[in-house]
Parts: sequence; structure tokens; C-alpha cells
Amino acid sequence: MKREPKSKLYFEEIEGSFDEWMSSYDVDQRISLIKESIPADASRMACLEVGCGTGKISEALAPLVGSLTVSDISEKLAQEVGDRLGANWLQQDACKLDIPDESYDLVVSSECIEHTPDPKRALTEMARVLKPGGSVIVTSPNKLWYPVLWLSVVTRIRQFDGNENWLFPREAARTLRDGGISEIRTGGCHLFPWQIPLAKKILPVFDRFDAVLHPLMINWGIHGKKPR
Repeated sequence: MKREPKSKLYFEEIEGSFDEWMSSYDVDQRISLIKESIPADASRMACLEVGCGTGKISEALAPLVGSLTVSDISEKLAQEVGDRLGANWLQQDACKLDIPDESYDLVVSSECIEHTPDPKRALTEMARVLKPGGSVIVTSPNKLWYPVLWLSVVTRIRQFDGNENWLFPREAARTLRDGGISEIRTGGCHLFPWQIPLAKKILPVFDRFDAVLHPLMINWGIHGKKPR
């Protein structure tokens, strides 16, 4: 399923469809993954969100951190979210962050890196802009489930047609380690598709054991720290 990388214009063109395509259940589960890893002293931290989209994760982050800077490859999306939340905003390419080294105490990114041309590069950039002692939190789809994505695209069930470069959780963890991140913890959500009848009632039971089950889950979440 190789295709030319999508430009920022593509993401601006589909802005109105983002929320329609997203599952509120999926978003809530990812927010839970992120909140579980938010440092206790986050209220004193400067936080960068990489790939804010329409701001669903941003809305959850804003009350928890000292200051929030939202960023996206689309200047339009970043400005809309920043203005709505009263947060700082930046137009940024996740793979080439125009941000000095060690600028933020906390870096968060949810379901962004898989839509970049080089998700490992995006992770390396997040590690670079993190201050010593800071935390990085990332969620993304598990490459184990990539055949299901391929089938949904072929059958035209999935309408999103952007970049799809998924990583296994172990690949993401190794990339962050190579970028100087340690104390890495990996979890996840969705042991099987939530679209299956009654799945939303059963899946939370498995999510409690995500530390063990994450290699099999549809979405992984990683938290790590940069040593002081």
C-alpha cells in the first residue's frame, strides 16, 4: 500500500471529516492511556502536543499541564485549536520540528506519527526537544493489525487516505531508547476491534492487563523519561 506522502494541504482539506471519522470510544480510551502516564507535577510543566488535529487530546491535556503548546503540520488546525483553548500554537512538521533542543518538560502525541512519512524520525524529534527529567507520551496503532487496515482500504470501508506508516510497539520503544529516553513503559488498548457488537463492554476488562497484552492490542501507548 505504498503511496506518495500526503502534504499538509491534504490534512487541511479533510479537516471537516476528522471528527466524523473518529470514534469517541477510541478517543476516550487513548485519553485514558495518556492520563495514566501524566506526571504528578504536570501542572508545573510546559507541554508540547505534536499533531493536535482538531484538538480532542488537546482539550484533555489543557487542564492538566502548566502551559500547553499545540502543533500540527497544518497551520490552520494548530491555530484553531490554540485559539479555542487559549494555548500557544505552532505549525510544525513532526519529522522536522523547528524547535530548539530540550525545550519542553512534557511531549505528548496521539495517533500522529503513523501519518508521517517517517514515524521513527518523529519519535527521535520528540526525544530531542524534551528537557532532561522530562516525559514523553505517545500512542499509535500497532503494526500487527496493519492487514486489517489494508483490507479496510481495499474494501473502501476506511475513508481516510493519508499516510499509513505503522510501527510495532517494540520498534517505537527501541527508537525512543536510541534517542536517549529511558524508564520506558508500554501499554495499550483494544485487544480486538471495538466495532464488534458488545465489544465496548468487554474490552475494558482486557485493557486492565495492557502491560502484558499490548503487543497484541490495536493501539499501543508508550511513556518514557529523559535522564537528568
